[in-house]
Amino acid sequence: MAYATRLFRLPPAYRTATLGLRLLHVTSPAQQGIQAAQLQKTLVAQRKPLVAKENLVFGHTFTDHMLSIDWTAKGGWERPQIQPYGPLQIDPCCAVLHYALECFEGLKAYRDAQGHVRLFRPDKNMERMNNSAERLHLPQFDGAQVLECIKELLRIEKRWVPEGRGYSLYLRPTLISTENTLGVHRSNSAKLFVIASPCGPYFPTG
Repeated sequence: MAYATRLFRLPPAYRTATLGLRLLHVTSPAQQGIQAAQLQKTLVAQRKPLVAKENLVFGHTFTDHMLSIDWTAKGGWERPQIQPYGPLQIDPCCAVLHYALECFEGLKAYRDAQGHVRLFRPDKNMERMNNSAERLHLPQFDGAQVLECIKELLRIEKRWVPEGRGYSLYLRPTLISTENTLGVHRSNSAKLFVIASPCGPYFPTG
């Protein structure tokens, strides 16, 4: 099929696909762009038990880990972090809380007939998210590098990808302003994070 080459396969050897799309990102020479090679991982000591796929409710169960990348206007993007899933620590005056300066995408990782984990056209999700970030005056990013970080998160959380038609691991990349002043203006700090939630068919009847 015409779209088959856009599937991103994560086989046991964890080979990564090369993106053939140049994604928008804004980084001045003085700033640091996102570098997947600098990804740092802090893993949980004890994994959570899996939920039987028949009992999954959309958006109610989350995996053990999340991806987080901070940004400042002065220094650019910091090192990507895979860390235990948990609450965010932000200032009560953050712009995301008062002016809804945020955007997100939704994509799914699923298992094919051979049990390999796949993503369908995730480059398009990154492209749309960059377009949204530009409109909100939030920092743009190298989508290919973020996808490499997401793939690593999937490798760590692959046990959470359920098998079966209609079942998948829902991924929610989110970009928020962490500017800790009141007033609407271009953000000087932001956070990009990705959480993952196993889910079944959105409607019980399919």
